[in-house]
Amino acid sequence: MNFLTSLCEILRFLIVYFKNLFMKFTAFILLILTSIFLIACSANQANKKISNSELENLAKQYGGVYIFDEKFEKEIEKIEADRKELRKNTKGKDLGGGLYAVNTKLVDEKFPQTLSNGKPYFLGGTSSKISQSCYEKIYNFIGHENLKKYEPWIFSNLYYKDKEDNIVQISCTVVYERVKTQYGLFGDEGRGFSFKKNSFESLGGGNKFILINNKFIKANKDK
Repeated sequence: MNFLTSLCEILRFLIVYFKNLFMKFTAFILLILTSIFLIACSANQANKKISNSELENLAKQYGGVYIFDEKFEKEIEKIEADRKELRKNTKGKDLGGGLYAVNTKLVDEKFPQTLSNGKPYFLGGTSSKISQSCYEKIYNFIGHENLKKYEPWIFSNLYYKDKEDNIVQISCTVVYERVKTQYGLFGDEGRGFSFKKNSFESLGGGNKFILINNKFIKANKDK
């Protein structure tokens, strides 16, 4: 009797074990099929958009730094180089351990971030720090047909404000971004698992364009 009971327990265990194993195997197969379906859908959608080679070509032609005022851009380059050198060679408050704070007051007094027109300049900024006329000049240079294919991101590099507090662009950067999709197993038990991961990849182009007589001229002739 004990033998039959033990045998039944073993059989019950095996049934439950193989049932769970079958369910896991079925779920795994379904996940693989779902992943293949998603990859096929992504590939199909990608075919309807701009190709990678077209996007890379646009970035190569139009991506890079756009200078609206070369005189002020060179002024800022000189001021910032002098400020950097002074920061390296000037000791401020002793922080201990051979470390010193930068004497920012001295740096600002000796090399203020002010242009020859008396206006303070600003470094960096977001797309909101770009004037409408800046967009229009760049868009006209790139061409509306190319903009229909893909509209790039434009970020402010240098600018100042006029007496009416309007932004006057000195330079900005144009970049093309694309979504880079990786396929595999990503995530963890806490966040959940996924068979693909998207990340943004920037294509800069490395060009330098200078606005001369209201027209952008490519400065790096070798490209």
